[in-house]
Amino acid sequence: MIQLILLTGFLGAGKTTLMSSILDAYQDKKIGVIINEFGKINVDAKLIERDGIEMSELTNGSIFCACIKDKFVDSLIALSNMEIDYLFVEASGLADPSNMPQILEGIRSKTGTPYHYRGALCVLDGENFTGLFELLPAVQRQVEYGDVMIINKADLIGEKDIIEITEQVQGINPNAMIYVTSYCRVDIRDIVESMESIEKEGKETTNTFEARPNTLVLTAEEMIEKVQLELFLRDISQHTYRIKGFSETEEGPMEISGVGKNIYLKGWHTEIKGSQIVIISAVGIRILSIITSALEKHLKGKLHL
Repeated sequence: MIQLILLTGFLGAGKTTLMSSILDAYQDKKIGVIINEFGKINVDAKLIERDGIEMSELTNGSIFCACIKDKFVDSLIALSNMEIDYLFVEASGLADPSNMPQILEGIRSKTGTPYHYRGALCVLDGENFTGLFELLPAVQRQVEYGDVMIINKADLIGEKDIIEITEQVQGINPNAMIYVTSYCRVDIRDIVESMESIEKEGKETTNTFEARPNTLVLTAEEMIEKVQLELFLRDISQHTYRIKGFSETEEGPMEISGVGKNIYLKGWHTEIKGSQIVIISAVGIRILSIITSALEKHLKGKLHL
């Protein structure tokens, strides 16, 4: 059987960092990976790409939404016919996985090697969890359908916050194992090998085409000044759930990562051409006018929607 593990967690919680650790820990196994990106370009796939791994990239929606669920099903079936031991699925940060039981049941008769669903690893953004939980049904469902909870970014919060988050999670999902960490530093192989999903009744997912937030991609062909780029990103950050991508600057290639008001630019190790930056709006279509105004102020004519 192929061991199937799902990774969930809101935008910027640390799923891709955890996935990278998983791939390092399982170098001695044949691995398949499905990376789901809500935007039109897949930044996360570039961050974790490795030789010898069967990878499927699904973009422009959640794998649990009707908009691309058929592609998810096709990928699951296709990968079941490959010689892999484990399949790790990194869902979009906006994913509501409550229909995962129905999806797996629906493909049971179509798979080559059967899947053994070990459950969902859910990464929680300790710094922003409470506010997001109250605001977004997808975050609530990620907690409800998780089997292992990793409260991440513990270095950014206090002991009182950790206790409150732990109690909140236990109130919704008392059977979940809970780990507290920073930078997703856990013994991930031990955790995965001890996982065994507790059967839960599926629900209709809240991921619908109508409910999806506005997602935009900014591009540039020429080099961008790092200082101006940073000023632009900080101007728009408070109106976004997530900002990520890559940009060519006078200091070299940069990886861009932002959650809420926290924006980070750090050197990237391979050559890139121009810029591709994904922005997921927290204010709906109004993000267009906010971005346009910030571009006029900081990067007029250099970065384009």
